[in-house]
Amino acid sequence: RQVAIVSIMSMAELLKSAFHFNFRSNLLTAVIRPMNHPLVGDHCCSAIAYVFAKDVQGEVALEASRQVSKMIQNRNFKIRPAVLKTFLSLPLRVHVDEAQAAKLASKANAKKRKKDKELASIEADMKEGEATVDKILLARNQSDMLQAVTLTYFRILKSDNLQAMEDVLPVALAGLAKFAHLINIDTVKDLLAVLKDLLKNVDLLPLDAALNCILTAFQTLQGPGQELKIDQKEYVVPLYSQIARITTKENSLKHTEILLKCLSAAFLKQKEFSNVRVAAFVKQILSAAIHSPSYTAVPLLAFVRQMMQRYPSAQQLLENENDVITSGEYTPDVIDPEQSNPFATSGWELSTLRFHIHGEIASQAKAAATSKMLQLPLENPDRMRSQALEDAGMLYIPFHLSSVKRHPLAEKAGDGNKKKRARFIKPREYKSKFEDEDTTMSELVVPHRFKHKIPN
Repeated sequence: RQVAIVSIMSMAELLKSAFHFNFRSNLLTAVIRPMNHPLVGDHCCSAIAYVFAKDVQGEVALEASRQVSKMIQNRNFKIRPAVLKTFLSLPLRVHVDEAQAAKLASKANAKKRKKDKELASIEADMKEGEATVDKILLARNQSDMLQAVTLTYFRILKSDNLQAMEDVLPVALAGLAKFAHLINIDTVKDLLAVLKDLLKNVDLLPLDAALNCILTAFQTLQGPGQELKIDQKEYVVPLYSQIARITTKENSLKHTEILLKCLSAAFLKQKEFSNVRVAAFVKQILSAAIHSPSYTAVPLLAFVRQMMQRYPSAQQLLENENDVITSGEYTPDVIDPEQSNPFATSGWELSTLRFHIHGEIASQAKAAATSKMLQLPLENPDRMRSQALEDAGMLYIPFHLSSVKRHPLAEKAGDGNKKKRARFIKPREYKSKFEDEDTTMSELVVPHRFKHKIPN
């Protein structure tokens, strides 16, 4: 058994170092089969991910992606999430329509080569000597890879038993969120229909699966689905209920980045015309920030500042409740954020967070309460998130020193070169009635500088 494990790991390393080997098909088969094994699976997955990322022409990556998709289907999708994560290493950049144009161009070139076989053989030899990337071949390979990968993802999403796929469902949705802008308009309709069915029970899904489902929908509608003119409210409403789930420590560590991407796609990359919906999301984010760890609260507060700059109507939450005339009560636990009546309350969380022990939280809350302009890229939410995570890992809490009054006996700036002189208290001088005489009794008793009256 140990010899088998070592041999598989050796073949995985050989595939990494020479994936253009003549017997690469045999190597790929030997490495892809044990990808789901608990002992050598991680090593095999890393080798396949390396091939996906480093293959410039795309021929080996296409062959590997087809074999991985076939292996997943043969196992009835009962695989480890690491196997499906290897597809995320594919550098797919070619749209399906561009790939179709590349295929037509390659067919036209093939017809020309048939007429002149000698010229075709000379061109083939010249291409091998130049060692350059054939763009037409690369586009065709990437199109076939995209088809194989999206087909695998769709089979997982359309499975009858989604509960048995709780582990691979978030990975499949993450892959669709990454490659959704490359699919064509016909596939977009099927994808949105599947996502709509999943979001009907969004609270039953794991948080990463729910957020990736929403992110996939946004990226699809902002990419190839722009022409469909679909109202994005169907995907904004489920996002509202997922903000409160980020407050736990585990979810804050793993899923804050996905939540920020969803919020950015919903409110920053497009214009939201409902002021009530914007205010409801701002209030919900503030409520989540006050209960979250520092590495989640800091980027959420920075995002609130971005929203208040883009939507000035949300600054009404900064006013006192007594100064605003509203009717009804604020109900944050409704399904539709437009029914929460956010303008009946205020962003009181900012006044509390201004006195937080974490200095960055306090400064962000103070800046949000005073409508201070966000300084990008220094105060980018993603950047502040990574910095807060690093500080939390080192158990470091940044703080800002308040203005301290200078002690009256402390040295002034620039007094370091001066000589230090002792400070003495001058004694009080008393006038004597014998001052006009040459010699007095007081001068005989005490020195001249300590003149005082001697009692009789």
